[in-house]
Amino acid sequence: MTRWWILMVCWLPLSGLANTLTVAYRDHTGAMSSATKAIVERVFDSVDPQIELAWIEMPLARAENALAKGIIDIDFGRTRLVYQDTPQALYPSESLFSVGYHLFGHTYVGNPQDYQRVVGVIGDQVAQMIANKYQWEMVGARSERAALNMVNSNRVQAMVAYVGVASIIEKEQLTNVRMGDNPIESIPIYFAIHQRHQALIERLNASVRKMKKSGEITALLEKHGIPH
Repeated sequence: MTRWWILMVCWLPLSGLANTLTVAYRDHTGAMSSATKAIVERVFDSVDPQIELAWIEMPLARAENALAKGIIDIDFGRTRLVYQDTPQALYPSESLFSVGYHLFGHTYVGNPQDYQRVVGVIGDQVAQMIANKYQWEMVGARSERAALNMVNSNRVQAMVAYVGVASIIEKEQLTNVRMGDNPIESIPIYFAIHQRHQALIERLNASVRKMKKSGEITALLEKHGIPH
């Protein structure tokens, strides 16, 4: 029981501050995560400079559960597939950007129809949707690194993931992994926000539209090495 009380005390200062919103994110070392974080920070700063964002690293499934329960305020870098059955989660109508999903193969990348057994990160519903489209057997991995290591050691034929995963290949020296030149799907990326912040939605949409029109979102993606 003592441990649960300690957890509650840790969460209360963040949830209780009117101008502090908690945001779930994935691997902070990834280029896509860093770029999306920078974009979300600029969006909220444009809406209200007094809003502080508190970043908490969470796996996909845990973040979904935390947002549904109101433990966190925002989950970033998600598609509209994720929270379609979660009434507590709202999406601004404006996507942040679109991201390409690629195949990552062992030494080379063929056509999607050439594969039978492909790995994806557990909880990545876009990867599962693509697997269903091409009738692949989908193997689940707990992280991008784990999935890429399976490809590198030839335990699976390929991985399906967003383009930002490419930054891990060089960093981890996965010499047998190759990324396909062209995306097999292009997916709009959003952030989801808890319904208690519904009053922010229209201002968030306006902020994203303004950043797109000015080229600021494209500049932030390019700054972090994300093709766009």
